[in-house]
Amino acid sequence: MNRLVETSPTKGYEMNDERYFRARWGKLLIIISTLISIFLLVIFSAIAFSERTTTVTAMALYLAMPLLIIFVSLLFTVRGYTVSGNTLRIKRLLWNTNIDIGMLSTVECDPKAMTGSIRTLGNGGLFSFSGRYRSGKFGSFRAYVTDFKNCVIIKASGQITVVSPENPELFREILLKRQWSE
Repeated sequence: MNRLVETSPTKGYEMNDERYFRARWGKLLIIISTLISIFLLVIFSAIAFSERTTTVTAMALYLAMPLLIIFVSLLFTVRGYTVSGNTLRIKRLLWNTNIDIGMLSTVECDPKAMTGSIRTLGNGGLFSFSGRYRSGKFGSFRAYVTDFKNCVIIKASGQITVVSPENPELFREILLKRQWSE
C-alpha cells in the first residue's frame, strides 16, 4: 500500500512511498498569466461593445470567448508532481499526466533548462509553460513548468521531460534514491 509522504528529507524513503511536490508559480508565469487574461478580457469586451457588433448573439460570443480561452488554459495548469514507484504524475486541474521514469538515466537541476527553447505545441505562459518544446541543448522534450528557477531535467525511457517542483534538489535526490533502490 502506497503512503503519501510530504516533501521531507529522503531518510527512510522506500520505493513504494509517494512523494508530492508543489508546483509554485514563478514571477514570470504570474505576470504573463495576469497580462494575457486582462488583455483577452479588454480586447474581446471592446469588440463586443463596439458599434460593429450589431447583434446580441455576436456580443455574447465575444464576451464568452476570453472566458473560454482562460478556462481551457486553466485545465492544463500544473499543480504539482508526485513520484510514485516508476511513475511521475503531473497533477493538472482535473487529471494527472503520467510519465514513465522506470528507465531513469539522468536527473539534473538546471534553472536555465528552458532558455532558448521554442514551443512546438503547447502553452507558452497562460497558467503554465507546458507541452512540446525544442532546444539546441536537448532536442525535442516535454515541459510541465511553472517556475523557470526550479527546473529539473529528467531523462528516462528515451524521453526528456522538464518539470519545476518547489524543492528541485530534494526532488532530484528522491528520483536518484528511487533509481538506486530498484
